[in-house]
Amino acid sequence: MITLNEAEAVEVSISAVEEGDEDRAFQALDSLTGIAADFLSENEEADAKRVIQSIESAAQAAAEREMELVTINSILSLGKLARSAADKGFESALGKAFIAIGKLGEASAANSLEAGSKVAATTLMEIWNFFPEQWDQEKIIAFSLLYKEIGISAAKNDMEDVVLSAVTGLGEIGKKIAARKLEIETVSSLLLLEEIGKRVAESYFDGALSSTALSIEEIGKLSARNGLSDAVLQCQWALETLRVQAEEKLLHNSSIVIELALDSFTDTNYADSEENIEKIQEIKTLLEKIQSTL
Repeated sequence: MITLNEAEAVEVSISAVEEGDEDRAFQALDSLTGIAADFLSENEEADAKRVIQSIESAAQAAAEREMELVTINSILSLGKLARSAADKGFESALGKAFIAIGKLGEASAANSLEAGSKVAATTLMEIWNFFPEQWDQEKIIAFSLLYKEIGISAAKNDMEDVVLSAVTGLGEIGKKIAARKLEIETVSSLLLLEEIGKRVAESYFDGALSSTALSIEEIGKLSARNGLSDAVLQCQWALETLRVQAEEKLLHNSSIVIELALDSFTDTNYADSEENIEKIQEIKTLLEKIQSTL
């Protein structure tokens, strides 16, 4: 396969997607991936970020045209570039790559590309596991937001399996950060799981709603064990909200699961207060701020 320079590869990637030509799109993707990898190896982070943006733009267009194989291969290429950026300590390029993957997962779900969405969710978790103990607050919340967006988009397009993948990913992050006693980040994960749960209930996904409630319960239990009072309260509030949703939609299995989950917290001594409510609102504001940067 002929290797293209950056300008040629960008031009070919755009025209190939417009024409629905998978072979030329793959050629452009291979060239762009190689170029970005070379920039990373030469410590040219800004140039690598520019090429990552080009890959994402072409892949977004491919997702909109339902070119699933091109979208999947773009996600996998971005995953490899994220690994290279992490190995070199280039946090900005790493962030650019994993955010691009999350956005492509959301776009895949929006265009009913189930395999593309699942690959994005899996690749995000692989990146999270590069060094889960070292992510800072902004990146932790960014990962959580990306999973939420994939889950919401999948729920809107009747793809329950993708919702389950997103809930699993977000739940794993929530448990890891609760174990690290990071309360703001833990509350954030609970708020976002609640958002997914509410949208899932509207789609009548009984199984996905049960899984969401179980993830919330697990995070809540870890939070109680580690003295994260605001997180425990948010866990209970989220479960109460989802219990009402489940009952309104006659989702009987979810109703039972949520009731049992709530029973797990009957012995907690944390009470609502204006201070708790203010803290939760501050975290919601933080989520909105970070969301606006993605």
